[in-house]
Amino acid sequence: MAMHAAVATLDDVARQAGTSVATAGRALGGYGKVAAATRERVLKAAGQLHYRPNALARSMKQRSSLTIGVIVGNVCNPFFSAILREVEDTVGGQGYQVIMCNTDESIEKELAHARALLEHRVDGIILSPTTGENGEVSLAAKEIYASGIPLVFIDRAVKGMKVPTVVSDNLSAAQEATTHLIEQGHRRIGLIVGRRTLDTMSERIEGYRRALSEHQIGFDEPLVVDAVHVGVEGGYRATKHLLELHVPPTTLLVANNLLVLGALNAIKEKGLTIPDNVALIGWDDFYAAPHLQTPLTMVNQPAHAMASIAAEQLMKMLSEKPVDPSLHIILKSDFIIRESSGKRLSDEGRQSSPALTKRGRTRTPPAPAVVDRRDAREPETDKPTII
Repeated sequence: MAMHAAVATLDDVARQAGTSVATAGRALGGYGKVAAATRERVLKAAGQLHYRPNALARSMKQRSSLTIGVIVGNVCNPFFSAILREVEDTVGGQGYQVIMCNTDESIEKELAHARALLEHRVDGIILSPTTGENGEVSLAAKEIYASGIPLVFIDRAVKGMKVPTVVSDNLSAAQEATTHLIEQGHRRIGLIVGRRTLDTMSERIEGYRRALSEHQIGFDEPLVVDAVHVGVEGGYRATKHLLELHVPPTTLLVANNLLVLGALNAIKEKGLTIPDNVALIGWDDFYAAPHLQTPLTMVNQPAHAMASIAAEQLMKMLSEKPVDPSLHIILKSDFIIRESSGKRLSDEGRQSSPALTKRGRTRTPPAPAVVDRRDAREPETDKPTII
Protein backbone atom coordinates (compact mmCIF):
# COMPACT_ATOMS: atom_id res chain seq x y z
CA MET A 1 0.00 0.00 0.00
CA ALA A 2 1.37 3.42 -0.96
CA MET A 3 2.22 5.67 1.97
CA HIS A 4 1.32 9.35 1.80
CA ALA A 5 3.80 11.91 3.12
CA ALA A 6 2.67 13.71 6.24
CA VAL A 7 1.29 17.21 5.63
CA ALA A 8 3.73 19.84 6.87
CA THR A 9 2.50 22.05 9.70
CA LEU A 10 3.48 25.52 10.85
CA ASP A 11 5.41 23.84 13.69
CA ASP A 12 7.48 21.95 11.11
CA VAL A 13 8.29 25.15 9.22
CA ALA A 14 9.29 26.96 12.43
CA ARG A 15 11.49 24.04 13.52
CA GLN A 16 13.32 23.87 10.19
CA ALA A 17 13.74 27.67 10.01
CA GLY A 18 14.95 27.84 13.61
CA THR A 19 12.27 30.30 14.74
CA SER A 20 9.28 30.32 17.03
CA VAL A 21 5.87 29.32 15.65
CA ALA A 22 4.64 32.90 16.15
CA THR A 23 7.52 34.33 14.12
CA ALA A 24 6.98 31.78 11.33
CA GLY A 25 3.28 32.67 11.25
CA ARG A 26 4.04 36.40 10.97
CA ALA A 27 6.60 35.76 8.21
CA LEU A 28 4.22 33.66 6.17
CA GLY A 29 1.21 35.87 6.81
CA GLY A 30 3.03 39.10 5.95
CA TYR A 31 2.07 40.90 9.14
CA GLY A 32 3.95 42.09 12.19
CA LYS A 33 7.67 42.80 12.52
CA VAL A 34 10.00 40.13 11.15
CA ALA A 35 13.63 40.65 10.12
CA ALA A 36 14.22 40.27 6.40
CA ALA A 37 16.74 37.45 6.87
CA THR A 38 14.35 35.58 9.17
CA ARG A 39 11.45 36.00 6.74
CA GLU A 40 13.59 34.64 3.92
CA ARG A 41 14.59 31.64 6.04
CA VAL A 42 10.98 30.87 6.92
CA LEU A 43 9.82 31.14 3.29
CA LYS A 44 12.63 28.84 2.19
CA ALA A 45 11.68 26.26 4.83
CA ALA A 46 8.02 26.46 3.80
CA GLY A 47 8.99 25.82 0.20
CA GLN A 48 11.18 22.85 1.06
CA LEU A 49 8.40 21.29 3.13
CA HIS A 50 5.67 22.09 0.57
CA TYR A 51 3.78 23.82 3.35
CA ARG A 52 0.21 24.97 2.63
CA PRO A 53 -1.50 27.23 5.15
CA ASN A 54 -4.76 26.07 6.73
CA ALA A 55 -7.40 28.27 5.11
CA LEU A 56 -9.90 27.88 7.96
CA ALA A 57 -7.32 28.71 10.62
CA ARG A 58 -6.13 31.69 8.60
CA SER A 59 -9.69 32.97 8.16
CA MET A 60 -10.27 32.77 11.92
CA LYS A 61 -7.10 34.73 12.59
CA GLN A 62 -7.45 37.31 9.86
CA ARG A 63 -11.28 37.37 9.94
CA SER A 64 -11.35 36.91 6.17
CA SER A 65 -11.52 33.73 4.12
CA LEU A 66 -11.06 35.54 0.79
CA THR A 67 -14.02 33.56 -0.50
CA ILE A 68 -17.53 34.57 -1.52
CA GLY A 69 -20.56 32.38 -2.12
CA VAL A 70 -22.83 32.59 -5.15
CA ILE A 71 -26.22 30.87 -4.92
CA VAL A 72 -28.26 30.46 -8.12
CA GLY A 73 -31.24 28.42 -9.26
CA ASN A 74 -29.72 26.19 -11.92
CA VAL A 75 -26.11 26.19 -13.13
CA CYS A 76 -27.21 24.27 -16.25
CA ASN A 77 -29.05 27.42 -17.34
CA PRO A 78 -26.62 29.36 -19.58
CA PHE A 79 -27.88 32.61 -18.03
CA PHE A 80 -26.71 31.57 -14.56
CA SER A 81 -23.52 30.03 -15.96
CA ALA A 82 -22.65 33.41 -17.47
CA ILE A 83 -23.33 35.10 -14.13
CA LEU A 84 -21.06 32.67 -12.29
CA ARG A 85 -18.22 33.13 -14.72
CA GLU A 86 -18.42 36.93 -14.66
CA VAL A 87 -18.56 37.03 -10.85
CA GLU A 88 -15.52 34.75 -10.68
CA ASP A 89 -13.60 36.95 -13.13
CA THR A 90 -14.51 40.14 -11.27
CA VAL A 91 -13.69 39.04 -7.72
CA GLY A 92 -10.75 36.86 -8.77
CA GLY A 93 -8.86 39.97 -9.77
CA GLN A 94 -9.06 41.10 -6.15
CA GLY A 95 -7.81 37.83 -4.68
CA TYR A 96 -11.17 36.19 -3.91
CA GLN A 97 -12.32 32.70 -4.77
CA VAL A 98 -15.91 31.68 -5.46
CA ILE A 99 -17.95 28.87 -3.94
CA MET A 100 -20.83 28.07 -6.28
CA CYS A 101 -24.12 26.66 -5.03
CA ASN A 102 -27.02 25.30 -7.11
CA THR A 103 -30.50 25.26 -5.55
CA ASP A 104 -32.62 23.62 -8.27
CA GLU A 105 -35.14 26.32 -7.25
CA SER A 106 -35.71 24.58 -3.91
CA ILE A 107 -36.08 26.88 -0.91
CA GLU A 108 -34.96 24.03 1.37
CA LYS A 109 -31.81 23.38 -0.65
CA GLU A 110 -31.17 27.10 -0.90
CA LEU A 111 -31.33 27.43 2.88
CA ALA A 112 -28.96 24.47 3.35
CA HIS A 113 -26.43 26.09 1.00
CA ALA A 114 -26.72 29.42 2.80
CA ARG A 115 -26.04 27.81 6.17
CA ALA A 116 -23.06 25.89 4.76
CA LEU A 117 -21.56 29.09 3.35
CA LEU A 118 -22.02 30.87 6.67
CA GLU A 119 -20.34 27.97 8.47
CA HIS A 120 -17.42 28.21 6.04
CA ARG A 121 -17.12 31.88 6.98
CA VAL A 122 -17.40 33.27 3.46
CA ASP A 123 -16.88 37.02 3.34
CA GLY A 124 -20.01 37.78 1.36
CA ILE A 125 -22.77 36.22 -0.73
CA ILE A 126 -24.43 36.98 -4.07
CA LEU A 127 -27.88 35.39 -4.10
CA SER A 128 -30.55 34.87 -6.74
CA PRO A 129 -33.36 34.13 -4.28
CA THR A 130 -35.93 31.53 -5.19
CA THR A 131 -39.50 31.15 -3.97
CA GLY A 132 -41.62 28.12 -3.20
CA GLU A 133 -44.26 26.82 -5.60
CA ASN A 134 -46.91 28.41 -3.37
CA GLY A 135 -45.04 31.69 -3.01
CA GLU A 136 -43.02 30.91 0.12
CA VAL A 137 -40.35 33.59 0.57
CA SER A 138 -36.65 32.69 0.46
CA LEU A 139 -35.58 31.63 3.96
CA ALA A 140 -31.95 31.74 2.87
CA ALA A 141 -32.18 35.45 2.12
CA LYS A 142 -33.55 36.14 5.60
CA GLU A 143 -30.89 34.04 7.32
CA ILE A 144 -27.99 35.55 5.38
CA TYR A 145 -29.33 39.05 6.00
CA ALA A 146 -29.67 38.36 9.72
CA SER A 147 -26.05 37.12 9.88
CA GLY A 148 -24.82 40.59 8.97
CA ILE A 149 -22.40 39.54 6.23
CA PRO A 150 -22.45 41.51 2.96
CA LEU A 151 -25.27 40.36 0.67
CA VAL A 152 -26.24 41.34 -2.88
CA PHE A 153 -29.29 40.09 -4.80
CA ILE A 154 -28.99 39.33 -8.50
CA ASP A 155 -31.73 38.68 -11.08
CA ARG A 156 -34.40 38.57 -8.36
CA ALA A 157 -35.26 40.44 -5.18
CA VAL A 158 -37.08 39.77 -1.93
CA LYS A 159 -39.88 42.23 -1.28
CA GLY A 160 -39.36 44.35 1.82
CA MET A 161 -35.64 43.59 2.22
CA LYS A 162 -33.25 46.51 1.75
CA VAL A 163 -30.39 44.71 0.02
CA PRO A 164 -28.39 46.05 -2.97
CA THR A 165 -30.03 44.45 -6.01
CA VAL A 166 -29.17 44.10 -9.71
CA VAL A 167 -31.88 42.87 -12.08
CA SER A 168 -33.09 43.29 -15.66
CA ASP A 169 -36.26 45.07 -16.77
CA ASN A 170 -38.43 41.98 -17.24
CA LEU A 171 -41.69 43.84 -17.63
CA SER A 172 -40.52 46.06 -20.50
CA ALA A 173 -38.76 43.17 -22.22
CA ALA A 174 -41.89 40.99 -22.17
CA GLN A 175 -43.99 43.91 -23.34
CA GLU A 176 -41.66 44.54 -26.29
CA ALA A 177 -41.56 40.86 -27.28
CA THR A 178 -45.34 40.51 -27.10
CA THR A 179 -45.84 43.70 -29.09
CA HIS A 180 -43.54 42.34 -31.79
CA LEU A 181 -45.70 39.21 -32.08
CA ILE A 182 -48.86 41.29 -32.27
CA GLU A 183 -47.29 43.37 -35.04
CA GLN A 184 -46.65 40.11 -36.89
CA GLY A 185 -50.40 39.51 -36.95
CA HIS A 186 -50.78 37.17 -33.96
CA ARG A 187 -53.73 37.41 -31.60
CA ARG A 188 -53.59 34.07 -29.74
CA ILE A 189 -50.20 34.30 -28.04
CA GLY A 190 -49.23 31.55 -25.64
CA LEU A 191 -46.97 32.45 -22.72
CA ILE A 192 -44.93 29.82 -20.87
CA VAL A 193 -43.35 30.81 -17.56
CA GLY A 194 -41.45 28.81 -14.99
CA ARG A 195 -42.93 29.23 -11.51
CA ARG A 196 -44.99 32.39 -11.67
CA THR A 197 -44.33 33.07 -7.96
CA LEU A 198 -40.80 34.20 -8.94
CA ASP A 199 -40.77 37.98 -9.31
CA THR A 200 -39.03 37.67 -12.69
CA MET A 201 -41.87 35.55 -14.03
CA SER A 202 -44.66 37.65 -12.56
CA GLU A 203 -43.11 40.74 -14.18
CA ARG A 204 -42.93 38.98 -17.55
CA ILE A 205 -46.61 38.06 -17.25
CA GLU A 206 -47.44 41.70 -16.49
CA GLY A 207 -45.47 42.91 -19.53
CA TYR A 208 -47.33 40.41 -21.71
CA ARG A 209 -50.66 41.56 -20.25
CA ARG A 210 -49.88 45.23 -20.87
CA ALA A 211 -48.95 44.64 -24.51
CA LEU A 212 -52.26 42.82 -25.09
CA SER A 213 -54.19 45.60 -23.38
CA GLU A 214 -52.47 48.30 -25.47
CA HIS A 215 -53.66 46.53 -28.63
CA GLN A 216 -57.21 45.85 -27.33
CA ILE A 217 -56.61 42.11 -27.11
CA GLY A 218 -58.24 40.33 -24.19
CA PHE A 219 -56.12 38.49 -21.63
CA ASP A 220 -56.93 34.79 -22.01
CA GLU A 221 -55.81 32.96 -18.85
CA PRO A 222 -55.65 29.46 -20.46
CA LEU A 223 -52.95 30.78 -22.81
CA VAL A 224 -50.62 31.43 -19.86
CA VAL A 225 -49.09 28.21 -18.57
CA ASP A 226 -46.92 27.89 -15.48
CA ALA A 227 -44.42 25.08 -16.04
CA VAL A 228 -43.59 25.31 -12.29
CA HIS A 229 -40.29 23.50 -12.83
CA VAL A 230 -37.95 25.85 -14.67
CA GLY A 231 -36.38 23.25 -16.96
CA VAL A 232 -36.55 21.40 -20.28
CA GLU A 233 -39.22 18.91 -19.17
CA GLY A 234 -41.41 21.70 -17.83
CA GLY A 235 -41.18 23.54 -21.16
CA TYR A 236 -42.06 20.37 -23.06
CA ARG A 237 -45.18 19.66 -20.97
CA ALA A 238 -46.38 23.27 -21.05
CA THR A 239 -45.96 23.54 -24.83
CA LYS A 240 -47.68 20.22 -25.42
CA HIS A 241 -50.62 21.42 -23.32
CA LEU A 242 -50.95 24.65 -25.31
CA LEU A 243 -50.70 22.93 -28.69
CA GLU A 244 -53.47 20.52 -27.70
CA LEU A 245 -55.98 23.26 -26.86
CA HIS A 246 -59.16 23.26 -28.97
CA VAL A 247 -57.93 26.55 -30.46
CA PRO A 248 -54.15 26.49 -29.95
CA PRO A 249 -52.01 29.64 -29.95
CA THR A 250 -50.38 30.69 -33.21
CA THR A 251 -47.21 31.77 -31.42
CA LEU A 252 -45.38 31.18 -28.14
CA LEU A 253 -43.42 33.47 -25.83
CA VAL A 254 -41.25 31.19 -23.69
CA ALA A 255 -39.79 32.95 -20.66
CA ASN A 256 -36.65 30.90 -19.97
CA ASN A 257 -34.04 29.30 -22.23
CA LEU A 258 -34.35 25.80 -20.72
CA LEU A 259 -38.11 26.02 -21.22
CA VAL A 260 -37.36 26.93 -24.85
CA LEU A 261 -35.52 23.64 -25.40
CA GLY A 262 -38.54 21.74 -24.11
CA ALA A 263 -40.84 23.80 -26.32
CA LEU A 264 -38.77 22.95 -29.40
CA ASN A 265 -39.05 19.24 -28.56
CA ALA A 266 -42.83 19.44 -28.22
CA ILE A 267 -43.23 21.39 -31.46
CA LYS A 268 -41.09 18.87 -33.35
CA GLU A 269 -43.00 15.95 -31.84
CA LYS A 270 -46.26 17.47 -33.13
CA GLY A 271 -44.82 17.62 -36.64
CA LEU A 272 -45.06 21.42 -36.69
CA THR A 273 -42.51 23.84 -38.10
CA ILE A 274 -41.33 27.25 -36.89
CA PRO A 275 -42.54 29.83 -37.85
CA ASP A 276 -44.87 28.37 -40.52
CA ASN A 277 -47.17 26.58 -38.06
CA VAL A 278 -46.23 28.29 -34.81
CA ALA A 279 -43.94 31.26 -34.21
CA LEU A 280 -41.71 31.45 -31.14
CA ILE A 281 -39.73 33.91 -29.02
CA GLY A 282 -37.43 32.66 -26.28
CA TRP A 283 -35.64 34.21 -23.32
CA ASP A 284 -31.90 34.50 -22.62
CA ASP A 285 -29.97 34.01 -25.83
CA PHE A 286 -27.68 30.97 -25.94
CA TYR A 287 -24.91 29.80 -28.25
CA ALA A 288 -27.05 27.51 -30.41
CA ALA A 289 -29.98 29.90 -30.84
CA PRO A 290 -28.74 31.63 -34.02
CA HIS A 291 -27.49 28.36 -35.52
CA LEU A 292 -30.63 26.21 -35.39
CA GLN A 293 -32.49 25.31 -38.58
CA THR A 294 -34.78 28.21 -37.72
CA PRO A 295 -32.71 30.80 -35.81
CA LEU A 296 -34.52 31.84 -32.64
CA THR A 297 -35.73 35.32 -31.80
CA MET A 298 -34.68 35.93 -28.20
CA VAL A 299 -34.97 38.39 -25.35
CA ASN A 300 -31.42 38.58 -24.03
CA GLN A 301 -30.77 39.72 -20.48
CA PRO A 302 -27.38 41.40 -19.87
CA ALA A 303 -26.08 38.59 -17.66
CA HIS A 304 -22.43 39.68 -17.77
CA ALA A 305 -23.22 43.30 -16.88
CA MET A 306 -25.58 42.22 -14.09
CA ALA A 307 -22.94 39.94 -12.58
CA SER A 308 -20.14 42.45 -12.92
CA ILE A 309 -22.14 45.18 -11.19
CA ALA A 310 -23.32 42.81 -8.43
CA ALA A 311 -19.74 41.65 -7.78
CA GLU A 312 -18.46 45.23 -7.74
CA GLN A 313 -21.09 46.21 -5.19
CA LEU A 314 -20.11 43.26 -3.01
CA MET A 315 -16.42 44.18 -3.26
CA LYS A 316 -17.28 47.73 -2.17
CA MET A 317 -19.09 46.37 0.87
CA LEU A 318 -16.14 44.11 1.74
CA SER A 319 -13.75 47.05 1.54
CA GLU A 320 -16.12 48.98 3.80
CA LYS A 321 -16.94 51.56 1.15
CA PRO A 322 -20.45 53.02 1.44
CA VAL A 323 -23.15 51.17 -0.51
CA ASP A 324 -26.78 52.24 -0.25
CA PRO A 325 -28.71 49.16 0.96
CA SER A 326 -31.76 50.30 -1.01
CA LEU A 327 -29.78 50.43 -4.27
CA HIS A 328 -31.89 48.77 -6.98
CA ILE A 329 -30.26 48.70 -10.40
CA ILE A 330 -32.34 47.64 -13.40
CA LEU A 331 -30.64 46.95 -16.75
CA LYS A 332 -32.41 46.89 -20.11
CA SER A 333 -32.45 43.65 -22.09
CA ASP A 334 -31.71 43.31 -25.81
CA PHE A 335 -34.35 42.04 -28.21
CA ILE A 336 -32.69 39.95 -30.92
CA ILE A 337 -34.98 39.38 -33.90
CA ARG A 338 -34.29 36.28 -35.99
CA GLU A 339 -36.51 34.01 -38.08
CA SER A 340 -38.56 32.12 -35.47
CA SER A 341 -40.90 35.05 -34.83
CA GLY A 342 -41.64 35.60 -38.54
CA LYS A 343 -45.13 35.94 -39.99
CA ARG A 344 -47.05 32.70 -40.30
CA LEU A 345 -47.51 31.67 -43.94
CA SER A 346 -51.28 31.26 -43.38
CA ASP A 347 -51.62 34.93 -42.43
CA GLU A 348 -52.47 36.25 -45.87
CA GLY A 349 -52.95 39.93 -46.41
CA ARG A 350 -50.66 40.97 -43.56
CA GLN A 351 -47.29 42.54 -44.31
CA SER A 352 -44.08 41.63 -42.55
CA SER A 353 -42.78 43.98 -39.92
CA PRO A 354 -39.83 46.11 -41.15
CA ALA A 355 -37.92 44.74 -38.16
CA LEU A 356 -37.59 41.40 -39.97
CA THR A 357 -36.08 42.76 -43.17
CA LYS A 358 -32.59 42.28 -41.73
CA ARG A 359 -31.85 38.88 -40.18
CA GLY A 360 -30.44 38.91 -36.68
CA ARG A 361 -31.24 42.55 -36.04
CA THR A 362 -31.02 43.54 -32.39
CA ARG A 363 -33.27 46.17 -30.88
CA THR A 364 -31.12 47.72 -28.22
CA PRO A 365 -30.25 51.22 -27.01
CA PRO A 366 -26.83 52.55 -28.12
CA ALA A 367 -25.53 52.24 -24.57
CA PRO A 368 -26.63 50.07 -21.61
CA ALA A 369 -29.63 51.68 -20.00
CA VAL A 370 -29.75 51.54 -16.23
CA VAL A 371 -32.56 52.30 -13.83
CA ASP A 372 -31.56 53.10 -10.26
CA ARG A 373 -34.39 52.75 -7.74
CA ARG A 374 -33.21 53.73 -4.29
CA ASP A 375 -36.41 53.21 -2.39
CA ALA A 376 -39.26 50.75 -2.27
CA ARG A 377 -41.78 53.09 -3.88
CA GLU A 378 -43.12 52.31 -7.34
CA PRO A 379 -42.36 54.94 -10.00
CA GLU A 380 -45.17 57.40 -10.68
CA THR A 381 -45.26 56.41 -14.35
CA ASP A 382 -45.15 53.03 -16.06
CA LYS A 383 -41.70 53.78 -17.42
CA PRO A 384 -38.88 53.93 -14.85
CA THR A 385 -36.38 56.73 -14.98
CA ILE A 386 -33.37 55.86 -17.12
CA ILE A 387 -29.96 57.12 -16.07
